[in-house]
Parts: sequence; structure tokens; C-alpha cells
Amino acid sequence: MSPPPASLRLVPTLCHAILAATLVSTAAPADDLSVPPPDLLDAAAAGDAALTGRAIYQRVLDNTYDSFIQTSRLYSGDRGGNEQWTRFKIWFRSDRKEGVEPAAGQVIAKSRVQYTEPYEIRHAGYLVLSRADRVNDQFVYMPSQRRVKRVNLRGEAVFGSDFSFEDLLPREIEDAVYRRLADERTLGRDCFVIEATPEKDARSEYSRMIVYIDKQRSIPLLTRYWNGREIEFKELKADPESVERIEGVWVAKRMTMRHLKLETYSRLELASIQANPQLNDRTFELRQLDAHGR
Repeated sequence: MSPPPASLRLVPTLCHAILAATLVSTAAPADDLSVPPPDLLDAAAAGDAALTGRAIYQRVLDNTYDSFIQTSRLYSGDRGGNEQWTRFKIWFRSDRKEGVEPAAGQVIAKSRVQYTEPYEIRHAGYLVLSRADRVNDQFVYMPSQRRVKRVNLRGEAVFGSDFSFEDLLPREIEDAVYRRLADERTLGRDCFVIEATPEKDARSEYSRMIVYIDKQRSIPLLTRYWNGREIEFKELKADPESVERIEGVWVAKRMTMRHLKLETYSRLELASIQANPQLNDRTFELRQLDAHGR
């Protein structure tokens, strides 16, 4: 792959990828291999059938933490065998109040991302303040320029990879309209399938996404992405073998994004995660961006 330009092609809890990205901490049901009685299975099936697309995606958002500190490694390659890598750290905190509808413009989540390796981009950082019913506030710090500036991170890539900030940072339920599709079995798991169409205020690079969500663990296993020309161009797969329950939340520790047109790939690996740390407001101040992550 060609090296990223000076802007690093600036750049989702994991996205959602990822992780992951995300938000009330709720423990997912245990991955119990025993078979429940038939009457319980019937009741569960009936309950599942009544779920709307929005309710299903809310389960995904509920399967996360109120806050986290995450360190990840990202490997990107092309069909020629060229590969580059980076390491970065994410601080995230939800500012939602349970049972309280946020006022328009209120900050409902804060995310900070900073590169730690390789050397040439070390200390570059981003701050995203997610707001209810309003465009998010987004800032970037570039060590070469030694200043913080407001930006629009829509479609910006993480160090020239196939991931963007939108893929890595937790999403909010208000970011899209959800429609339930027929259930399917994907990657060896029974899945709900929903179509998510981003709202205009979300400023998404995607026109729509189809998400395959593990019914038992409420985690996306496959996400397909369409661009503004209605062309499917990206695909994100979680490694089912890497899914692990950490502090009551199911987390995919490995996932791969593929660009279907460019035939490139980017593999994201979770190196560490700290669940529900106490993160104060200072963690998300603008001056922290140029404090080199300290």
C-alpha cells in the first residue's frame, strides 16, 4: 500500500467494531450450550419475532460499557502483499442519563483517540463530542502543526486503512433509522438482520448498512456497507472465535474490514480494554490532545 499523506487520511466498543463504538452497560446472556425447555424456546421465539429493527440495535448498544479505555493494533494490506500497521488508544465515556431523554444539542458521549505507534504519527489525536440531534463536534491535533483544529472526520481513514473513525467509535441509537430484515444464520450463529440508514445529522460516509447481529450475544458479526451511489463497497467481519465476555459485555477481539473494490483489507486486534473506568471531564478537554496522551 502507498504510504498515507501528511494528513494521515485522518479518521469506530469497538465500532463498532467494533467494535466497534456505544450507552448503557448491560450484561449479555451467558453463552449457555444447554437446551432450554420447549415452552421457554417458544416464548423466546415469540418475543424475538416482535422485536423491531431499532429494538434489536438497541440491544447492541446495551451490550457495552458506560466508559472504557481501549488499546488496539491495526494491520492493513493490499493484494500486492504490502502491509503497514499502527497502534492507537481510545478513551470513551457515555454522558447519557438512564431514563432521561437528552435535550437537543446536549453532549451524550465523548471519545478521544490518540496514535501511539509508529513514530512518525505518534501523538496525533482526535476528540469527538457526540451531541443529540446535532452534528458532532470533531477536533484533530497534528504534532507537525502543533495546533488543535476543528474538522469533519466523515470518511477519513485510520492511518490509510479501510477503517474510518465512524467504524471505530461507538454509535448512538439516534444516528440512523432501522428496519428489520429476515433472520439469517451467519458465521455459524443465528442472527438478527437489520438495515440501518444513517440520519443526515450523522454525516455518515455510508448511505446504508446491513448488520447481522448474533441473537444470543447481541454483537454484530457481519456488516455490509453501501456508498452514496448505492454500491456495496466494504464488508466488516468479526472473528467468532475471538468473541469473549469481558466484565459482562461480549467483545470481538479481532475483526477484518475489506474494501471490495480496491481489494484491500484491514485487521483490527484488541490489545487491551479497561471496562468502566472513572474518566473525568479533564480526559476529554481539548488541551489533552496536545499533551501527548499524558
